[in-house]
This record gives sequence, C-alpha cells and structure tokens, in this order.
Amino acid sequence: MTIRPDDQRRLEELDASAGSALREAFASGASPDLALLAEALAGVALPPEQALERLPGEWSCRMMKLGNGVPLVVYQSFSCVVTEDGGFEKLTGSQRSKGHLHRDDGRLVYLGTGFIAGDTPPLYAELPDEISPQDMPQRVPEVGVVEITGPDRGRILFPDPYLESRMNLLALQR
Repeated sequence: MTIRPDDQRRLEELDASAGSALREAFASGASPDLALLAEALAGVALPPEQALERLPGEWSCRMMKLGNGVPLVVYQSFSCVVTEDGGFEKLTGSQRSKGHLHRDDGRLVYLGTGFIAGDTPPLYAELPDEISPQDMPQRVPEVGVVEITGPDRGRILFPDPYLESRMNLLALQR
C-alpha cells in the first residue's frame, strides 16, 4: 500500500510528536491518567514477525489523547479486532478507525481511515488528496506505529493526528 506523503512525514516525526505530547501530559496530567499512560508505554516492542503472530483476535483498546492544549485525556475501553490478514478496526465508541497493518522499515505501521460511528468509511487509499477534518462526513487518514510488548499487550502510536491532540496512543490489552 502506498503511504500518503503527509502520513510519511508524520511517521518520520513520531519522536518529536511523542516528546512534545509527553512533556505536556506529565507536566499537567491527572495522576490516575498518568499511571495508565505509563503502563501503556511500558515494554519493549517485539520484532514485527513476532508481533504479527500475536495480533489477530479481539482486543480491549483504550484511547489516550496527549498534547495540543489538553495535557492528557484517557477514554474508557473500547473493542478492537485484528484479522488474520492484518485488518484492524476499532469497533466501538463515537470515533472509529478501520485499516490495515503492514511492515515498513523494520516496524509495523497502521494505515487507516478515521471516521464517526454510523458512517461507512472509504479505504485509506481512496481518501482524497486534500483533507479537512471539518468536512462532513468526517473522514481522516490515520497512521500509526504498532508495537506489541507481550502476549496480551501492545499499543499503536498515532503521531500528529488531524483531530484534537499532538499524539494519540491506543493501548491494546486482552
């Protein structure tokens, strides 16, 4: 799958996005939320081949939004699923995502479409060249680095998302 140039830029700037967002979160975030964030960030990512073996199935996923004026927002747990062929979908909540995982430069990358519940999103490759988050229906490209840190734990790091934050972290747990 071809990655959009702006999404490639966002991936390249992951460390800058994360650093800025984490500084803001740890400077002003609530202690219970910071504990959940620290737990989600703990652990070394498995190599992509091992991660791909552990990904298929149902996951509990918790979205955390960091930075850009709101230090840290931790949402309730949602339902997510990864299919055998690398498909990913966030199934519950008002903000959804659907796309695919693939290997890219020695890591796993998620390319998908963010959309509002009730909409039928286009595939990532079918999104228009110009994106405006204010357009309705709201559909935005989502790009993230997927890291599995154990048999039942992982995360997806979304640098510089189109909406609301400097970085999103989707904590995965079974």
